[in-house]
Amino acid sequence: MKSSNSGYTLRCITCSHVNDERKTSTYCTNCGSVLTVEYNEVRPEIQYPLKNIQPDPLKNHYTALKSLTRLSKIYGADIHAKLEFENPTGCFKDRGSYVEVLKAIELGADAICLASTGNMAASVAAYACYFKIPCFVFVPEKTPEVKLAQSTIYDATIIKIKGDFKQCELLCREFAKSGNYYLAGDYVFRMEGQKSFSYELYEQGPIDYDYIFVPVGAGTNFAAIFKGLKELKAAGLVDHIPSFVAVQPEQSSPVVEGIFKKEKVIAEQVHTMADAVAVGDPFDFYKVMEGIQETDGLAFTATENELLESMKEMTVEEGLFTEPACAIPLACFKNNLDKFKRKKCLFVLTGTGLKSSQIVSKYSLSSPVLSPKLERVQQYIESGFPDLQRKSWGQSREMMMGNVSMDEEHTRMYDEYVNSINKKGKTLKEEEIKALKSLVYNEDLDLKHPVEVLDYKLTMRMHGLVSAAVKLRLPNGEEIISLDQGVGPMDAVLTAIKAETDAFIPLDVKNHEVEILSPDTDSLVIVTLTLEKEGYPFTTKAASPDTIEALIQAFVKGLAVANKALV
Repeated sequence: MKSSNSGYTLRCITCSHVNDERKTSTYCTNCGSVLTVEYNEVRPEIQYPLKNIQPDPLKNHYTALKSLTRLSKIYGADIHAKLEFENPTGCFKDRGSYVEVLKAIELGADAICLASTGNMAASVAAYACYFKIPCFVFVPEKTPEVKLAQSTIYDATIIKIKGDFKQCELLCREFAKSGNYYLAGDYVFRMEGQKSFSYELYEQGPIDYDYIFVPVGAGTNFAAIFKGLKELKAAGLVDHIPSFVAVQPEQSSPVVEGIFKKEKVIAEQVHTMADAVAVGDPFDFYKVMEGIQETDGLAFTATENELLESMKEMTVEEGLFTEPACAIPLACFKNNLDKFKRKKCLFVLTGTGLKSSQIVSKYSLSSPVLSPKLERVQQYIESGFPDLQRKSWGQSREMMMGNVSMDEEHTRMYDEYVNSINKKGKTLKEEEIKALKSLVYNEDLDLKHPVEVLDYKLTMRMHGLVSAAVKLRLPNGEEIISLDQGVGPMDAVLTAIKAETDAFIPLDVKNHEVEILSPDTDSLVIVTLTLEKEGYPFTTKAASPDTIEALIQAFVKGLAVANKALV
């Protein structure tokens, strides 16, 4: 459909005040509520709030509308999905970013800025890069670099801020006001871009669904799809708007809670693996509630375990690897099957799973490194481990090793671990045994440790740094004592070891995690190190009743891995 507009008004949904887009594109200047675009006349073609519209330069085709035939057969319903992860940056956000960036240019902005750690940052950066307008992305200091990769490759300026996301958001707003900068986000012009979903859906066939399931964070996408269908109905192109179903993770569900209370709810903290919808203050809540009320809609939540199960099911049954947020529709559908059975349902699948690889890594059992011997490969296949990998999705990777058989060498290594732990007067519980087996099973038996840590001593002071003395045996057989300091015991020991080993195997320690499986006994501590060698990151693990010993083992193992790569 050709894009156009016949003139429009930027009106507040609460007080009806008409706002000037040169003064605000976010909140009403009169009451602080949210805005909506009202066009001067109804037209059959999509209208955008732009003077000079041009085709989306990054998008080549509509996102696919797919019948989910296997899931339909399993659950006795007619299930379809619109694959929004086919948008240019792998996410529905591109529809809104396209309009926001053009609006920023139209308003004469010198740059565009936003606070985001994921999909929106990548999307805005992509369009800003194409249209040659600078883009500034504000992120919390601990944001993983992998989440910023797309924004970085699109030449966005990444600004890391001490504090949480809310702090970034507030500072970004200040930054926007400090210069001629367009503030991008889940605001009114983004919504106008994202309503193109509905026009595509109309072009792809009759809109005869009973229900449309939409994952909800800020609520802007839900509101946009609903607005697009209302415009189509007003133009006489459709005579029926399906019932809308707002779905959220149970651990991040202020919209669903607010719908039942019939008032906006702001959650102080939200924690969910579905980070694309982890929004504590849902910007467009009242627009979502309007869509629910006008379509006789529904609102549901699903647990984290239900999301994991549905994410896997969507991948295995339909071949669609999506981000965790896309699993919420299927999870909520299954939880309320009596209501949706024999109905025609549309799932909005918002983003690709390629952006959520860390979830797969966290909730799946990793494969061990095998020695290059055919008998080892055969033993691995017959051990039961591959079947366990397939069945263990969504469960802790450390708790699945009870029925896996190990070869002679790994059994010997496991026994050495247990004997060492027993000598310290510790007895392993069942979950600790399984965790230790998992760790040992993944050990590379061909690793040759270039350095041996013979002993260590820590000196703690009430104020100041911790001192460490570490006795090492170097590759030439020489035994030395390395002295150094750190901000804590772990840092002090690592610094002392690295003071010697960096001369022949320099390693950067990027992160460390300590897991105490039984806090009441401290029988087993697992330390995971994220290390980097010449830009190549990798992880190592080790276990011990003692945290420092586990740390040392993990780092020495990292030296062995790096050394093997060099040989």
